[in-house]
Amino acid sequence: GHFDYGGGGFHCVHMTEHDLEIFRNRGLWAVTNPGSNAKLASGVAPLSEFMDMGINLAIGTDGASSNNALDMFREMYLACVLQKLRREDAAACPAGDLLYAACSAGARAMGLPDCDSLAPGKAADLAVIDLKRPSMRPLLAPAQNLVYSGSKDCVRLTMVGGRILYENGEFHVGDSVEHIIAEAEKYTEELIQ
Repeated sequence: GHFDYGGGGFHCVHMTEHDLEIFRNRGLWAVTNPGSNAKLASGVAPLSEFMDMGINLAIGTDGASSNNALDMFREMYLACVLQKLRREDAAACPAGDLLYAACSAGARAMGLPDCDSLAPGKAADLAVIDLKRPSMRPLLAPAQNLVYSGSKDCVRLTMVGGRILYENGEFHVGDSVEHIIAEAEKYTEELIQ
């Protein structure tokens, strides 16, 4: 009865045909974490099969201990290119589908329908990307640019709930970056001891 209430599974690298049917029939979410799976040699999730079967797909990072970077640009890229390798098909897993899985679908998978798009009445959670960066040019297909060439260096602003947390190299999180890093290092030392 675990799946009687929605939700889904993370990683999803070892899925049987029966598992896929359960996910499809119950409207569950498969949240792939390709950076973590690659680091731990866990396997590659069958994203193309999820998409072919209409299974809800989102992209995550897993935790810092199995991913380190927690970089969604890298996750989108890995999710996309690993499917191409897995299928031996350069057309597998279109960039637009992966961008959707990382953004709108990610919000829906977490039960945050008010964060799944930019619209009146929804939470103002967004990232502003500098499309004039050399890595983003030529801008012929924005989704492909973001998935294949995007990086955190292209981010100019992030906003959560209408509050700017990062803008043009400056963090606005209520404390200095130096203090946050010092505290993290202090607690890390305590854990190691």
